[in-house]
Amino acid sequence: MISIIMRIKNEMPWLKYTLRMLKAQDNQDFELICVDSGSSDGSFELLQEYHPDILYRIEAGDYIPGKVLNEAIQHAKGEYIVFNNADCIPLDRSWLHKLIAPMQNNPSVVAVYANQLPRPDAIPMVQKDYERAFGDGKISASWRHFFSLASSAVRRDIILEHSFNNDIQYSEDIEWSWRMKSLGYQIQYVPEARVEHSHNYNLKQIKKRYLGEGKAEAYIYRDYYREHPGDLSFFRSVVLAATMETLRDFRYLARQGKIGWFPKAKIYRFAQRYYAFKGRTSASSSRAKLAVSCLAFDEGKSGISDYTVNVVRELLKREELVLLIHQSDLDLFPIKDPRLGYYIVPERIKRPIVSMFWHLYILPGIVQKQGWEKLLLPAGNRRLLSRYPIPTVVTFHDLSQFHICGKYDAFRMFYIKHIIPHYLKKAGTIFAISESTKADMIRFYKMKPQQIAVNYNGYDPQKLEADIPQKDFVSRFGITGKYIFYLARIEHPGKNHLNLLKAYEMLAQEIKDEYELVCAGGKWNNAEVVVDYHSRMKDKDRIHFPGFVQGAEMAALYKNASLYVFPSLYEGFGLPLLEAFAAGLPVICSDRSSLPEIGGAAVQTFNPEQPSEIAQRIQEVLCDPPLQLQMIFLGKERLKDFSWSDHAKKILESWQN
Repeated sequence: MISIIMRIKNEMPWLKYTLRMLKAQDNQDFELICVDSGSSDGSFELLQEYHPDILYRIEAGDYIPGKVLNEAIQHAKGEYIVFNNADCIPLDRSWLHKLIAPMQNNPSVVAVYANQLPRPDAIPMVQKDYERAFGDGKISASWRHFFSLASSAVRRDIILEHSFNNDIQYSEDIEWSWRMKSLGYQIQYVPEARVEHSHNYNLKQIKKRYLGEGKAEAYIYRDYYREHPGDLSFFRSVVLAATMETLRDFRYLARQGKIGWFPKAKIYRFAQRYYAFKGRTSASSSRAKLAVSCLAFDEGKSGISDYTVNVVRELLKREELVLLIHQSDLDLFPIKDPRLGYYIVPERIKRPIVSMFWHLYILPGIVQKQGWEKLLLPAGNRRLLSRYPIPTVVTFHDLSQFHICGKYDAFRMFYIKHIIPHYLKKAGTIFAISESTKADMIRFYKMKPQQIAVNYNGYDPQKLEADIPQKDFVSRFGITGKYIFYLARIEHPGKNHLNLLKAYEMLAQEIKDEYELVCAGGKWNNAEVVVDYHSRMKDKDRIHFPGFVQGAEMAALYKNASLYVFPSLYEGFGLPLLEAFAAGLPVICSDRSSLPEIGGAAVQTFNPEQPSEIAQRIQEVLCDPPLQLQMIFLGKERLKDFSWSDHAKKILESWQN
C-alpha cells in the first residue's frame, strides 16, 4: 500500500487537475492524506467533495513544513509515502507506478523524486531552470546536492526513523535529503515519472523565498561553509554566480528566439543571488550575542537536559543563540534551527573532572575572546565559571546531595560543598527553580535571600501529544490492564524505588489484582539494589521496568496510567508532576523538598520513608473516584501557573535590568 500526503493552501485551479490525475492512476492501491493550511479559494471545499481518506485543517500561522509533514506521516499506513504538492499535476496514468518502482526494485534506494516540467505559462528563465535541474538529470548530478520534495517518495521505515526538521521554515527537503546523503543512503531521480509544476515569482516573492532558503542553506551546509568560507563571499555568491547564470540565460534566450527577455533576466538573476547571499550570510556570519552552555546535557536523558532544550526553544523565539556543546550531544540535541550557532567543545573534555575545571578556568577566556555579550549557565549546580567577563544568568536546580547520603564520592562532594558556592556567589543573576531549592541555597551555602530569585520551570503541552497504537503499546510494555506509574531514573536511594516496591507489596490483594506498577527510567547509580530486590519479590510479575522512555512511548505511559506516584526523597522541582497533571492523572507524592510546593492543592502527600504510608495513600486515591476527579481538576488548574515562556522572559529581563 502507498500513502500520498498532499499539502494545500489556495491551490485552485491546479488542485482539481491533480485530483483528477490521481483518480486516473493505474495503481489505485493508495490512501490520500490531505492537510489544508487555511485555504480561502475553494480548495478545501473541493477536497471535501473528493473525500480523501484523511482531511484536516491547521491554522496558517501554525504552518512549519517539516512539522506538518511529520504529523501527517503519523497518519500514514503505507509502506511507501509519496509527497505530492497540490499544484503538482501528474502527466500520465503511470506516474505513481514509475515513481515507486526504483524503491520496489532496489532496497538500497530510500527516496526518489520525480521529473518536474514547467507549466506552459512559465517565463523563459523558469523554463531553463527546470530543464537544467530536472531533464535527463545529468546537470543537477554535478551539483553539490539536489532534491525536490514537490513530487517524491520515501520508505516509511526510513522517514519514521529520520524525520523532517521541525524548525526550519524553508528547504526542509534539502535538509532531510542532505542528512540522508551524509548517512550513506541512496536517493534516486526518476525522469520517467513526470509532473507539471512551476512558479513565476515577482521580485517581492523572490526576496522572501531566497532570503528564507539562504538562511536554511547556511544551517544545512554549515560544515561545508566552515571549510569553504570563500563560497560565502559577495563576489563569488552574487557577482560571479549571477554573471554565469545570466550568460546561460543569454544563450538559452537566443536559441528560443526570446532575447527580449534578457534585460529582465539580468534583474531576475541578480535578485535571486543577492537575496540568497543575504540569507546565508545573515545566518552564517551573524554573531549571536547570547551563549548557552550545554556541557551538562547528559545525552538528553536528565531533567537538566529537558530544562536546557525547553529554555533554548523559548529563547530562540526572541534572538539567535550559540550553544557550547560536545559533538556527540549536538547529534542528540532535538532543536535544529538556522538561528542556532555552535561552539563545539572537544569530546576529551567530557570527563566530569576535566569538564569541571575546563568550565571554571578555560571557558571564561573563550567567552571573552568570542565576543558574546550574555551567557546562560543552565546547570549552575554542576558547571560554573571562576570569573564572569560578561553578564551571566545561572539556573540552580537542587542540592539533593545534602539530603541523600552517599549520592556522590568524596571529591564530588568537596566540589559541591566548597567550589560551587565560592564561584556561584560571583555570578550576576542566580535563579532557583523552586522556593525549596532557594531555601537550601540559603541554608547550606549561607547565601543572602536577595541574591537568589525563584523562577519556576515551565511545561511543554506538546510533550504528550504523541501516542502509539494500543497493539504497539502492549507489545512494547507487556501491559494489558490498569497500572500505577512512576517515571524516574533507577537511582538508589534518591528516587526511592525500594520503598515504592515495598509499598506495592503491602497493597490489598484486590488492588494488586486490578493495578500493576510501572517504573520507567534508565538505570543510574546503585540501580542494582532495586533490580535485586525486585527479582526476589513475590509480586515481581506485576511490576514492569521498561527502561528509558521518551517521545511517544513516554506520552503513552502517562496517558494510559490510572495514578501517578512520586516517592522521590528529594527533587529540585519535579517536572513529572506537571506532566502527570497534563495527562489527566491524580498524583500522590512525597511530602519532601519541592514536591508539595509544586503540586499545591492538587496532590496528596506521604512520608516517602514509610512504605505503609505510601501504600495507604495509593489505596485511598484508587478507591475514591470522586477524589480522583477532584485531583485531576485541581491538577489542570495548577498547570496554568507554569510556563516556559514566562521562565525565559524572566531570564531575558534579568539582562535588561
